[in-house]
Amino acid sequence: MAENERLDAVAYLDRFFDELRDEVRTNPKFANRLVKAMGGKVVFEDSTKTDIANPYLLAAEGNKSEFYTVFSPLKTTQLKKILKDNNLATSVDIRGKSPSQLLDMLYDRASLKVSERKSSYF
Repeated sequence: MAENERLDAVAYLDRFFDELRDEVRTNPKFANRLVKAMGGKVVFEDSTKTDIANPYLLAAEGNKSEFYTVFSPLKTTQLKKILKDNNLATSVDIRGKSPSQLLDMLYDRASLKVSERKSSYF
């Protein structure tokens, strides 16, 4: 559209929301932040969980079954990536572990970190 073209308020808002929708579709981290800001929860595809799901926040919520529901469908390589990316395990720690062992490690270590951080505030 030409810059000198005048648009009414609805047309400008339509353009804004079109851009916002495009960004939400292509940027799952941004989408997650927006939805959380509105008080909601989004279920993401397994391919984006490794980038989005925060083991610390899920462990802090204290719902072990929800934690396992989010992370159990992930593959071994994805669980290893989450453990490493969140400084919850080293390569040595995760070597030779089954997916269920990695999942337990993820929950236990994230929960431990959360409890350590909570106690440091008081």
